[in-house]
Amino acid sequence: MTRSRAFICATGTVQGVGFRPFVYRLARELHLDGTVLNDGSGVRIEIEGETGHVEEFRR
Repeated sequence: MTRSRAFICATGTVQGVGFRPFVYRLARELHLDGTVLNDGSGVRIEIEGETGHVEEFRR
C-alpha cells in the first residue's frame, strides 16, 4: 500500500455553502486524513492516505 499526500486550493463560491462538511464526509468515506480550512481566497485542503483513494478524492 503506497501512501500519498495532496494539497488542494478551492476558489470561487466555496465558503458558506457547506463545502467543508462535504469535503470532510468524502475524505471519511475514502479513509483519508487531513485538514480543510477557510482562508482569504477560498478553502485549503490537505489530504493523505492510500494513493488510489487520494486520486479518487481529487476527481
